[in-house]
Formats: sequence, structure tokens, C-alpha cells
Amino acid sequence: MAEDLAARIREPLRLPHGSIRGTIALIVAGTYAYLLLRGTPVPSVLINSVIVVIAFYFGTRAAASPAGVAPPGQSPSAATPTSRRTKFVRGILLLGFVGLAAWFLRADPTWKGIPQELQAVLEVLAGYVSGLIVSWLVHRRAHENLLRKRFATLARDLIAVGALGLTAYTCFALATGQVTIFAVRVVDALSLVVTFYFGSRVIGR
Repeated sequence: MAEDLAARIREPLRLPHGSIRGTIALIVAGTYAYLLLRGTPVPSVLINSVIVVIAFYFGTRAAASPAGVAPPGQSPSAATPTSRRTKFVRGILLLGFVGLAAWFLRADPTWKGIPQELQAVLEVLAGYVSGLIVSWLVHRRAHENLLRKRFATLARDLIAVGALGLTAYTCFALATGQVTIFAVRVVDALSLVVTFYFGSRVIGR
């Protein structure tokens, strides 16, 4: 019954599925880039919005099914356009953030040459992308034989244990105000650990 109802409800403004959120994501990212290039302070609400966009498009599959697998009540061919649009928006965002970093590094080729507002976003993006790459390396040949499957399972377990341990330790240090081995980078460390793990679950989830 719920599936039939969902099938009858049309997409907002009768646009293809995912078009509205993709447009919003590009508008938010474009405004963020414009303010950075102008040298204008970027409001925290805009930074948070950009991070939410990154979390959606890089930390999940944006509610799109894997290639060849359709949601219940939907044919496989109907799921493909959404996946392509998601990849398109993800690619534009990735190229945009890398381009912004390159622009600021021209004048000062050090980490300090990048505005703090952009550093925060790049750290989140780096966590997702690095997690995605590691997961891809682990899973890309896991289907070939039992040994590789066991290796992938072990790697996933080790990544999970590491992420749980570091997250718990860092959150405990933040809650109690203790000085840790991460020193002043404790918040950045937590961000990298969380985003790395969520990025690693995009493949082989």
C-alpha cells in the first residue's frame, strides 16, 4: 500500500528525481565559493550547509541504489538516471572544492594559505574520500576467492574497531577537557575519523 502511494506521488515541480536537492547543493556550494574568492567572511551557517551537502553526496549514495539494483516497486532501468545525476553533482562538488584549494595555494602553497573556512570543509571531504578509496581497495577483488573475502572481512572489522576506539577516546577527552595525544587537533581528529568511516561504508555496506 505504501509503495503504491509513493508511486502515485509525483516529484516536486514534476522535475526528475533528485533535481531539487542537486540544485540546492550547487547553489549552496556556489555561494560558499563566491564568498571565499571575494575574501568575505563565510557565515557558519553556510559552512555547516556545505558540510551537510558533502555528508549527503559523499557519505552516502544519496538514497540512490547501486547500479543494477532498483528500490522495491521500481524497475532497474528507472534507478539509473538518479545514480547518474548523483555522480554528476558529486563530481562537480569535488572539482569545485579542489579548484578552490588550488586557487588559494597559488599565492601561498602551504596549508596556512587556505582560508580556515575552506580548511574545515576540505578536512571533512578528505575523510570521506580517503575512506572511500581504502574501502574500494579492500573490496575491489573480495569476490574472487575465499581468502580475499576473509581479508576484506578482517579489514572491515579492523577499521570498525579503530573508528569506535578513536571516536570514544576523542569524545571522552572532549567531554572531560583532558589533554590528549591529539593536542589542539582533537576536534579535527574526530572529524577525520567519523568521515573516514562513513566514507568507507559507501562501498561494501
